[in-house]
Amino acid sequence: MKNYASKWIMQRLTAVILIPLTFWFVYQCVLLSSYDYTQIKAFFYSKINASLFFILIIAMLYHAKLGNETIVEDYVTSHNLKKITKSIISALTYLSMILTTISLLYIISS
Repeated sequence: MKNYASKWIMQRLTAVILIPLTFWFVYQCVLLSSYDYTQIKAFFYSKINASLFFILIIAMLYHAKLGNETIVEDYVTSHNLKKITKSIISALTYLSMILTTISLLYIISS
């Protein structure tokens, strides 16, 4: 039971983090739509913008992982299929987090 409670708390915590960051991101997307390449690159050079974007993506991926695992736990009846599906969800989530980190570091360093 402890595992479900911690997942529930983490789901709510990531949701609280995502609320203001989503508004920030939508606002920035509106601004970025009129920028050229150098202005977009300058946007990500800012440590504040890069950090907020990184937190947004990581929180979003983790929130989605928790939600998808909950759906699998609730609706998939086969134990083996449940285990395989949750492993695939975890692998894709962590791979996406790694690619996000590498991409953001590449943008900042170039």
